[in-house]
Amino acid sequence: MAVVLVAGAALKGTLDCRAATRALAQGVRRAGHVPLPLPIADGGDGSLLALEAAGFRPRRTEAHDALGRPIQGRIAFRSRDRVAAVEFAEAGGLWRVEGTGYDPWLCSSHGVGELLLAARRLHPDRILLLLGGSATQDGGLGILQALGAHLHPTARGRFACARDLLELAALDLGPARAMLQGIRFEAAHDVEHVLSGPHGSAYGFALQKGFPPADLPRLDEALHALGALLLESSGVECEVPGAGSAGGAGAAALAVGGRLRPGADCIFDLLHVEEALAQADAVLTSEGQVDNTSWLGKAPGVVSRMAAAAGKPAAIICGRRRAEAPVGILLQEAAKNSAAGAQDLARAAERALAELLA
Repeated sequence: MAVVLVAGAALKGTLDCRAATRALAQGVRRAGHVPLPLPIADGGDGSLLALEAAGFRPRRTEAHDALGRPIQGRIAFRSRDRVAAVEFAEAGGLWRVEGTGYDPWLCSSHGVGELLLAARRLHPDRILLLLGGSATQDGGLGILQALGAHLHPTARGRFACARDLLELAALDLGPARAMLQGIRFEAAHDVEHVLSGPHGSAYGFALQKGFPPADLPRLDEALHALGALLLESSGVECEVPGAGSAGGAGAAALAVGGRLRPGADCIFDLLHVEEALAQADAVLTSEGQVDNTSWLGKAPGVVSRMAAAAGKPAAIICGRRRAEAPVGILLQEAAKNSAAGAQDLARAAERALAELLA
């Protein structure tokens, strides 16, 4: 009888990380083994759910979505070490605006700044901003506005959005930097894109957020100009890996005194994944689709590689398989030609363990 670390990650549109973990654990028990459940995430949608396993408690707060509509958002707080977690997708998430026929140039990250202000009111020692799942490409301009930065010209009577990047001439980040002074501020990114250029935010993600291809050069030029203004106002070079995450919000976080960190590393530290792995004989995790990006910092790829490095058998239970896995990691498809549900994951977990622990 083996102890199996069940590190379920979300299958987008089907199961969140906790539901995936429950399904995998069911398969482990059916196979006659002992599950050690630990939902995981890498900063994308639903990361707050994973952090609840680390003692974070959700708190409701008012904010606005990327289209400026009022919402009830959530942040999370762990009182024992006074850490607050803010998920970008809670306010500025693509899931909130998909299907509404919106103009992506008018999408704003201002609501994310409102969540950061709500976190600040808890008097934390540390704030963690989780940058995945964004609908915006405003370079974090809305966040900066919410934190008190002065934009020239100003976005009078409305939230700053990507369109304002086209005319932005100057920035005063002093009030925004003061707002976070004395707080350890970290921004957890799930991609390595820089702010602008061929490997920047516009060319990497703007199409999936609704921008037409013809607009990408103009958007990229505007983000490049923003990087220069951020450097001028803060003295911080923002054209670094991860700065292009969440439509360039990673760069804004750097400019107000934040530190960029890979999302999986941040969350895994809080969840004590390494300690859980030490107790396990094998590892199961999950992902909706395994493709070449799965090995570039996504939670299932990171935890399975950690297991392989520790000499422990590991499997990713996936809905679809579009790439091969590194040596030492088993890929097990849960369903053919359909979205994988909970029972599909449970059955696939049984099959995987029969091979891993044979």
